[in-house]
Amino acid sequence: MKRFSRILFLFLILLFLDIALALSADHRNLEEGFPTRIEDAYPIAYRALEFQVGASYEREGASKKDEGEFEPELKWGFLKNAHIGIGTPLELREDGDTENYGDIAVEGFYNFNVESKSLPALALKASFVFPTGVDSQGVDTELLGILTKGWGQNRFHFNGGYKHNAGREPGERTDLYTFGLGFDRPINLDHLFVADFFVDQSEKTNGDPLFNFILGVRKQLNPWSVLAVGLGSGFGAPEAVDFKATVAYQLGF
Repeated sequence: MKRFSRILFLFLILLFLDIALALSADHRNLEEGFPTRIEDAYPIAYRALEFQVGASYEREGASKKDEGEFEPELKWGFLKNAHIGIGTPLELREDGDTENYGDIAVEGFYNFNVESKSLPALALKASFVFPTGVDSQGVDTELLGILTKGWGQNRFHFNGGYKHNAGREPGERTDLYTFGLGFDRPINLDHLFVADFFVDQSEKTNGDPLFNFILGVRKQLNPWSVLAVGLGSGFGAPEAVDFKATVAYQLGF
């Protein structure tokens, strides 16, 4: 009986550790807005449920207007190589414009392979923004191809995206493309340095490309939570941002 009790006790400990690891947050799992835009090719942990919230402030170059964004999001690792998520980006603009405020965004993420010596990890992310917000129309769709390759402690990332702007206004493009390069490297056991550089098509039909970059740090607060902060800027088109600051928090449960 004692032997059975020990085996049962050991089994319960292993089960608890397995659940704890599944629910833990990972400061090396790069996600959009946390604090950079770049994403790596790996989903959140299998069976994990993650809540994350990000807030950003930016100042547009041409108009000198201030704009803030607050986005809570919930993600679930329902497969070992996939996750789904739902969130609602809320924009706060200096001119009081509330267009698209309260739209619902749904995403699906699928990883095709783990990287090898010769091949990078590959993933595909599909996002749908439903017009549930103020003065919003059309379902915007976005596809993002993601590559991740490690080299020693360094990791390099490529993101290539396509967006269909269903609710476009006169003078705006229907289809938009974006390309981004990213880099991350551990500073120590709990801190990760991240950086990205993106080229975006302007929404304006005759607009120039926008170039943006963000530098940031992700800190593992404990096995279940991560804090991220970032600073960035942009150039190119007149509407490029002069300054951008991002802070985000992630909790696994």
